[in-house]
Amino acid sequence: MTRTVDLSRPIESGMPRARTIPAAEVVPTRTWEEHRMRAMQLSIPTHIGTHLDAPSHFVEDGGTIDDVPLATLVGPAYCLDLHRPRADPITAADLEAALSAATTALSPGDALLLRTGWDERYGSAAYVDEHAWLTPDAARWCADRRLRLLGVDTITPEYPMGLRGPGYRHEVHGALLGAGTLILENLALHEIAGRWVTLFVGALLVRGGDGAPARVLAVLD
Repeated sequence: MTRTVDLSRPIESGMPRARTIPAAEVVPTRTWEEHRMRAMQLSIPTHIGTHLDAPSHFVEDGGTIDDVPLATLVGPAYCLDLHRPRADPITAADLEAALSAATTALSPGDALLLRTGWDERYGSAAYVDEHAWLTPDAARWCADRRLRLLGVDTITPEYPMGLRGPGYRHEVHGALLGAGTLILENLALHEIAGRWVTLFVGALLVRGGDGAPARVLAVLD
């Protein structure tokens, strides 16, 4: 018997965001009381909530969302359980050790989802500024294995925004997107930790988009 799990965050006004990204706004334009119908207007940036990063987000000549092959959006994914209760790094050695302990292996074209436990702090100030993060060597480890997607339960796989100094370089995004490994951010992964799933990424088809909000579903067999 199969079960489908929603890994997405709802789009709503006031949802968590990076300080460099505009806020989301959801407002009614037609109401039942006045118009006998309902309609809303969404004002959302491409990088808020559960969303997919296209290569053009951090690669000068990188592909856009409408260039992403459909095969990238559907396929096998493993959710690696890596508990990180503080703003601690995840290194390439950590990934190797955790996969070994889980007695599983990744193949080119798989997706890897990293469950750190920070999905339980979604909506808090710490979620934006103090989360777990990937080191550049961990990003290169994923890229070297030709993973199609890397997904995280944090606002970004980069070093936390609240701890960065001036002139920060987004090496993790650069290493992944430059190699064609796309990035999913703001996932809720607590229900699928330690599991293989079939992942469906319903990214909005934004022409020329550097990213897009997405409904992300996991099917468990």
